[in-house]
Amino acid sequence: MAPIGADQKSVITTRCLRSLCTTRARRPESVTRNVAALERAFARAEVSKAELLNSPDMLNGEDLGRALGLSRTTIDNRRVEGKLLALEFPTKRGFRYPRWQRELVEERQTREQFEAVLERLRTVGDWSRYRFFMQNAPALNGRTPLEALRAGATDEVIAEAETWARGEQGGA
Repeated sequence: MAPIGADQKSVITTRCLRSLCTTRARRPESVTRNVAALERAFARAEVSKAELLNSPDMLNGEDLGRALGLSRTTIDNRRVEGKLLALEFPTKRGFRYPRWQRELVEERQTREQFEAVLERLRTVGDWSRYRFFMQNAPALNGRTPLEALRAGATDEVIAEAETWARGEQGGA
């Protein structure tokens, strides 16, 4: 049996928690309060995701392709290969790409650096990868990995990505 990856663990944990939330068995009052709090947290997370995916900071594949002078198919192929970060809409509306990726993939050198970081994060889910790039990291002097990549601190960002992928400091 193959080991369970970090992304699979996250899915299993989420399913278990949601199952707990939907179980209608008789529970002690404290458990009922905790379940209600979990239900509210899941609802807030879904609203936050939808707001983010609908924001102007997110591009669909066609728009990102047009901005980069690439076809939508090429954009989709790069996503499948793990060379672009995409977040999936829960409905059949496709994927959204953070706008900030555009500057990282336009030039060959920065594209290769960005792809090297994504490769280190291949074992974590898309939302975890997105959080990685957007959260301040103490190891990067309080900068986000995105800011550190822009400043040329590729080795430090790669090291931080490896830490994140191991499930330390918020990853996995």
